[in-house]
Amino acid sequence: MPTNSDNAVLNAIEAYYGNAVRTSDWVEVTQELIDQFAEATLDPDWMHIDPKRAAEQSPFGQTIPFGFWSISMLTYLQRSEHGAEYPPGVQYGFNYGFDKIRLMSPVPIGSRIRNHAKLLAVEEKSPGNILVRTENTIEVEGASKPAMVAQWLTMLVTAE
Repeated sequence: MPTNSDNAVLNAIEAYYGNAVRTSDWVEVTQELIDQFAEATLDPDWMHIDPKRAAEQSPFGQTIPFGFWSISMLTYLQRSEHGAEYPPGVQYGFNYGFDKIRLMSPVPIGSRIRNHAKLLAVEEKSPGNILVRTENTIEVEGASKPAMVAQWLTMLVTAE
């Protein structure tokens, strides 16, 4: 639950994130995106990049994205919820980490994903540094279970 503060920047951050769940745009999961991720991370795992072998040997019958790919998509998905702008009074936001990540079900190549983000807390950690905690649920279109649920921490640096 967001804190109640007299601080105008804290109030602006809470208002920016809001109390409702925010939903991102849909993103199509393509083999090309997964191959690019594999190349960028120097991880040639066949489960993710070899459709022929995955069709024959994978328990999923096809390639699936890396779990870390799903995690890394949070930045893009969150920006599609708000755009690249930050709340009023904020200069920049840094990835501060996660308190909890659960990769709940595989994401099929060719499916579409989107994020549902909910504000859990806003806390001033030190002057000019505001910690924002959100719960993020990546949905796979048509699937009964989410692909991922994560509590993401972002440190916002204010313009003091």
